[in-house]
Amino acid sequence: MIHLLDNASFEKFSVYKFSINYPSVCRVEFNPKSRRESGDVVFHFPDKEKVFLSWGDLEKVQKRFSTVEEQAEHGIKTVSKSGAVKGCERVVKDSIEVNSHKAAYNHIRLKETVGGGLFGGSKTVQREGYSAHLQCENSSRYFVIYTLLSANAPQDFGDLMKTMIDSFRCH
Repeated sequence: MIHLLDNASFEKFSVYKFSINYPSVCRVEFNPKSRRESGDVVFHFPDKEKVFLSWGDLEKVQKRFSTVEEQAEHGIKTVSKSGAVKGCERVVKDSIEVNSHKAAYNHIRLKETVGGGLFGGSKTVQREGYSAHLQCENSSRYFVIYTLLSANAPQDFGDLMKTMIDSFRCH
């Protein structure tokens, strides 16, 4: 079993006055439509796993959700209702501190139907998802750090996510 944190070296990704540390093995991809006000960046791992960092206008999200927990719940419901998902259970729901802000941290487990194709039968796979939602008054933005892992992701990917989340600086 591969252990991501054993020999991981990290680099700092920094843009628009926020930053996060990511493993140096990652390829970083910026959504070309990203701006200071809103956008996305993806950290691509060699084994095909991805960690996403999204941000947007704090005022807009606060009009829809009165708390960061409500915002996180909406995200989980959206994922659990997507086409191939046949079941969703929350493994961890926690309130953590990220760069002096209260953040909603979640770990979910999905059962998803894959395959089928022309001749094959479909099968159900289990996937793990991790997310941290936070709202930053200082920068007038919200941030979401998340991943939805493949069925064969390294077991310690959740620990890696925690390391990345802990390194996040929004102002």
